[in-house]
Amino acid sequence: MRILRALVIANEKKPIAQQVKKQAQEFLVSRGIRISSSSPQLIITVGGDGTVLFSKRYYGIPFFSIGSQTSFICQANFSDWRKKLSKALRSPRLERRLLLEATLNSRKLPLSLNEIGIRNPEPRILSMHLQAGSRHFAFRADGVFFSTPTGSPAYCYSCGGKEMEKGEQRYQIVAIAPFRRIFKPTIIQASAACTLRISAPDKAHLFVDGQPAGIFSKGQTLRVSAAKKKFWFVKI
Repeated sequence: MRILRALVIANEKKPIAQQVKKQAQEFLVSRGIRISSSSPQLIITVGGDGTVLFSKRYYGIPFFSIGSQTSFICQANFSDWRKKLSKALRSPRLERRLLLEATLNSRKLPLSLNEIGIRNPEPRILSMHLQAGSRHFAFRADGVFFSTPTGSPAYCYSCGGKEMEKGEQRYQIVAIAPFRRIFKPTIIQASAACTLRISAPDKAHLFVDGQPAGIFSKGQTLRVSAAKKKFWFVKI
């Protein structure tokens, strides 16, 4: 596939990201690639992991991401992006990543590249009922989340989850501080869907990729599954 059109998105709060954005645009134009927001064939994000996660409207288009040395998911950093982007443009190869989708009752939530979950903002545990595929669980914890393989080295790992291979077609359910450690991190196949309810009167905060997504309370149902849409990274 020859790249003819690309769009560069940068974190507006980072001066270095704005500087690299300008350089990347000049780099692309010098190679005959038009900068366009109309049907781009490549999305280049500059800033870090958060810039990728904030660019959900472009999921399904291949991403090349530039961040700092501490970025988990970016392929390049502010010092080596030219070499890596040049290589990617010469022979574009794509790496597929799993996305999660969810609904809260009938409300559709944003697609997730990292994780979807709930947590109690108060210093009390939640009573949860979870159906994961054909399995049923009842447990108490500060919260619970569903992590993609891409998100597994981040919040998931910090809460005791397993670091997964990034291309896996499975996802992981991890409780946040489970009472008596009754619920263990659980990996399920992408074909399995999950349903989550809480029975206590507490109201939990719902989050998608670390961003607030509403309130989750008794009587509501959160449904999580692998999305049909896939996320594509340009492979270096």
